[in-house]
Order: sequence, then structure tokens, then C-alpha cells
Amino acid sequence: MMKSEHNSFPYNDTEWNNIVNDAFTSDAQPHVFSERYARRKQQMLHQMEESPMRSHKFHMKKSLTAAVAVAAAIVVIPTAVYASTQIRGYFQNGGGEYQQEMVIPKNDSVSDQIMALQVGWMPEDMATDPSSGKYRDPSGRAISMFFYKIDSQEAALTHTVNYSVSQETLTCGSNTVLYAVTDTTGLSGKDVFDKDVWVAFPDSNYAVQLYATTGVTKEEIEKIAENLSLTPSDKETAELWSGEPQEETGGTDEVYKVDDYTIQQIGDTIRSDFYDDDDRYSRVTVKLDSVSVQDNFDGLPAVDEIGNPTDYSQYLNADGTVKDDVRTWYSRGDGVNTLDTKIKEETVPQRVLVMHLTYTNECSITQEICVCPSLLQKNGDRLDYGAVACEPTDETMYCNGTLDDLKYGEFFLFTTDRDHSKNNITNVAPGESVEATVAFLMDEDELQDLYADILGYGQKTVVSLGDLQ
Repeated sequence: MMKSEHNSFPYNDTEWNNIVNDAFTSDAQPHVFSERYARRKQQMLHQMEESPMRSHKFHMKKSLTAAVAVAAAIVVIPTAVYASTQIRGYFQNGGGEYQQEMVIPKNDSVSDQIMALQVGWMPEDMATDPSSGKYRDPSGRAISMFFYKIDSQEAALTHTVNYSVSQETLTCGSNTVLYAVTDTTGLSGKDVFDKDVWVAFPDSNYAVQLYATTGVTKEEIEKIAENLSLTPSDKETAELWSGEPQEETGGTDEVYKVDDYTIQQIGDTIRSDFYDDDDRYSRVTVKLDSVSVQDNFDGLPAVDEIGNPTDYSQYLNADGTVKDDVRTWYSRGDGVNTLDTKIKEETVPQRVLVMHLTYTNECSITQEICVCPSLLQKNGDRLDYGAVACEPTDETMYCNGTLDDLKYGEFFLFTTDRDHSKNNITNVAPGESVEATVAFLMDEDELQDLYADILGYGQKTVVSLGDLQ
């Protein structure tokens, strides 16, 4: 899904949790992790390369280590009151009306004592997820916190904020707070972060970065900042700040033509391109038993893309049919001198594409099989992966749709009558066949010239779905 370039984080909670869980699950077979991870990583890198999110206003790609460090290092302490007049940071214009630079100068006179972060106060019911460092309360408000130390080679910690619509320097207890609010035009979804905040400590080269969603108030940010403090430690938990992440230059996408693929038909048995008689993990075959299109969720269980229970009622009309996707299109500002602006809306009818698949373990050991088919669409003489809604014609426009949660280029539903871990069917015995069903939400006019990579991982053997309109 192409998002606004000033989205705060390239993945939603579901996607991010899936990545973390997949990466560190204790029961994953090596081949399941390595192939799924590699393919998912490539998809996400492709999404970021295709999108100007490379220059998003919240530089969070660098900060995973710092976020996890915060989650691991946090010690909640009683509220303390401090008094200080030392100002440790300031804003300066970054080159345009909506671009600001936050600057926290390095203090060359402080000791080399390692310090840990202490959090003295958080809003009621805010709890942290150690895997991501993000705080969240039951109402959905969220705060992400990152802990840094200025590199000895840096003269200052300098952070650029694009799309800034207001900014001010605050003193909260003994801490200096650089508080910026950013424009949220075109942002949608569970987490809309509009506050980019840095907290600098007196007589220290440590700093904390906070991102907060629209529901978190300025008063709450001030109280959090006032009650952040440092304590001596034997272990360094801050990430070294050595400048903003450098913008990555996207390479040229490899183009695959129809003639590069082996085309099979529905009902044919497909072997993995990696099928190897000497590799016990790659001897899997799959067959697409049937594919159908419907305008409702009838006959499908209320589960998500990894088989967890979910509620699809919000996506249905009163008569049980799938709602249209209402898409709002925006022109993209540069975040420096211009902001994003709404330009049009469109309503796009939707259909549910259902696949029934059979997988067979052809090796001599019990193994786990990943159910991870993808769709491809013929464009001229090419086959392109991941047909998704809101695909821009160029980098000057993007859109958000009311059904974005279900339309991100992959299946939104996975079900099987077998034991499974996420969308991996577990304990498949030698020679055993297992069945699974997946569903994709498609634009009504996307249902022609479709192909399916039913084994996943970018196979060169695909199944023709024909014209399903």
C-alpha cells in the first residue's frame, strides 16, 4: 500500500508483530524462517523503495535497537521534582516553512559514566511491549520511546522534522523538551503519530526521543518528560547517535516477463523451484484445487491472515455484501515548503477471491509447511507481484482507502483444519497431504489476467487463474 511519505512507521502493528514473532519463534523450522523472512524482507524493502517514505518525517528505521533498549532498561520510579534553568536544546529553521531542525549540543565537560534511563510516570493504563518499546493504552493511544547517546565524534545531536506545523522549546523539571507537532493530512489507520519530541538531560550527552499519537496530550508529554531521569549503570542501553540515517537509494526493480515463467493450470501439482532430493525441507508440492469469486464472506470463517479470530462485520453492508472501498487521493507535499492536500475521492466495488489449496510433504521426515501464496497480474508482457489498492501513477500522489486493512497485496484470511503456527501448517507427516484456504480482497476490475504463485517465495512456476470477472 502506498502511504503518505510522512507516515511514521512503514508497518502496522499486525505486520510488525508478525515480523518479530516470525524472526524469534522458538519452534520455526530453519527453512520456514529463512525463506519467509527473506521474501517478506524483500517485499518490505520494495514497498519502501517504491514509496517516498525513504524521506519520512519520523526517522524510525534506525531506532529499533534504541526502542528495545528502552523497553529493557525502564525502571519506574516515584515522581521527583527538579529545578534547573539549563537549556540543553533548541529549534532552528531547516530550510522551509514546514521543516525544522532540533539541535541538542554535545556537552564536552561531562563524565564518561554510563547511564540508564528511568521513567517516573506514564499515563494511566499505558503498558509497554518489550519487543517494540511502544507504550499503548486500552483506548489505542500509543507512545514510542528511544534512548540515545551522542557519539563522541558528533558536535550535536541534530534531527530534522518535516511537516512541522508547530514547535516549541519547553522546560520540564530539569529537562529540556523540544516539542514538535506535525501535519496529519492523509494519515489513517490505528496509529497516527503527530508529535515528534526530544528530551535532553542537564550535564549529560544522553537524550530520549518520543513519538506520540494524536490522542496523547501536550500536558501528558510534559509530565512524562519531567519524570524522565538517568541513573548510573554498568551496562550501556542507549544506542549511539551518529547522525540521521542516510537516505537509501532504491535500485532498479528486476522485471519479469510472462515468458520467464512456467505457466500451469488449476488442478496441476506444482513442485517448488527449490525442490531438491537432498534437502529434506524443500520437498513440498502444492495444488490449487479451486478458485472462486464472491461479493461476501459467506462460507469463510472469521479469522485473519494467520488464523486468529477477527471481526469482519465492519467491512460488510447491511445485506451482507462487502462494502466498497472509498479512497481519498492526496497530492504529496515535500514537507519543507508544502503540505499534502486532498484532491479527490473515488468509490471502488470489491470482491473476495477464495483459493482452496492442497500441500503434500514428499520428504521422509515430519515438517512444517508455509501457506503463503501470492497473486500476480499481467501488465503487457510483464507479470507484476502484489496488485494493491491505491497504487499511484507517480510519486506526486497517493491515497488511503477505507478497506486498507484488508488490501495490502496479500491474503487477508487463512484457515485450515490442521494444527498451525500462524500461516504455517505444523507436524505434516511424510507423504501426508493437508488442505488450506486463503482469501484476497480485490478491486472488481482487478479480476482479469491473474496468476498465482501458490508456493510463495517468488517461484517461477505460477498458475493461471484466467479472467474471473
